[in-house]
Amino acid sequence: MTQPLEQSGHAKPSRDEADAIDAANQTNSEDAVEPAISAPTTEAAKLSDAAESHDEPNPASAETVETSQPQESELKESESARRSRRLPLILAAVALVLVLVAGIYMLWTNRSGNNHVDRNPSVEATTSQASHGPSGDAQAYKALQEVAVKPSVANDQGGLTVSAKGVGSKKKIADAPTLEIFMDPMCPWCGKVGRVIDPQLQRMISAGQINVTYNFLNFLDSASSDQYSSRVDNALAMVAQEDPERLPAFAAAVFATDFQPNESSYQAVSDARLADLAVGVGVPGSLADRFAQGAYKPWVDKVNAYAITRKDAKDAKGEFSTPTIMINGKVWDLTAAAKSQGGLEHLDRALLKALGLKSQDVGHQGKIPSIGARGQALNVE
Repeated sequence: MTQPLEQSGHAKPSRDEADAIDAANQTNSEDAVEPAISAPTTEAAKLSDAAESHDEPNPASAETVETSQPQESELKESESARRSRRLPLILAAVALVLVLVAGIYMLWTNRSGNNHVDRNPSVEATTSQASHGPSGDAQAYKALQEVAVKPSVANDQGGLTVSAKGVGSKKKIADAPTLEIFMDPMCPWCGKVGRVIDPQLQRMISAGQINVTYNFLNFLDSASSDQYSSRVDNALAMVAQEDPERLPAFAAAVFATDFQPNESSYQAVSDARLADLAVGVGVPGSLADRFAQGAYKPWVDKVNAYAITRKDAKDAKGEFSTPTIMINGKVWDLTAAAKSQGGLEHLDRALLKALGLKSQDVGHQGKIPSIGARGQALNVE
């Protein structure tokens, strides 16, 4: 199976690739301040040697040599004693240097810490995050944080995390793995993948076996005449905020074969039809009727602009595309996984193997995938 992805987050999928896939069906090294210590030691040794040379007897006669033997022994003992006395002094000097360095470091750390406290720790943390961002472009991340109207349940990267406890990063099931999914409502391959795995995802979410973080993108607005992707993303965000239990079902319904529009020959989808789709999965009509207001559309724009720059979401070639699935923070190779099971229609089977969950355990509370919350995806081959 060739790669079923839109490259770089913007290009439409190659028709040749799509046809091929369908046909295949698949010490601060401190340098030890040794010079500062060894230099005076060497000088002291030279002075000592000079003194010893001055005191040595002149071996002019055999008698002198004989009588000098005890003196040489005494000199050797004296030299050993001097060296024994020098060693503690050297060690003491080293210890003093280390203490001074540690003291200076602690003083600097304390002053730095006090500066942060003076400036309001919460504001400082926010500023730091906005300057760097978790893994993507700093300016795009900063712009995302500054959007005035956004769902409070979204994380700082624009993700909407769903679990058996509801929506929000703080409601994750602690021991369960997290799938992070990047998708555009218009993306045909997002639809193909979603229709295969969404039934299993919904069962696992309800049973508390996984957490799923959705990242809804809108770069395929250019393929529609009425900002279809943005309007759907806005509706999904509203459901996440106000009726979180319906989010997985609504997200799956968006990719149903009888609803998802064709990227190549788009036919307009009205706000009323989108609202009817939401009501069909249990979303209250009073909420669905407000989709058309587009309250979260500016936020959706910033989510997309930041997401496509995320380095952690790029594949082995350094490209971002949809659909992308990450398992516990690492990109999962969808193409290889599908091939290993005989085709895309068996991707759900590959996903369960990657998570370490038996098919008969799907939907059963207490049966947590073996990789847990931190393990890497298992080899499915």
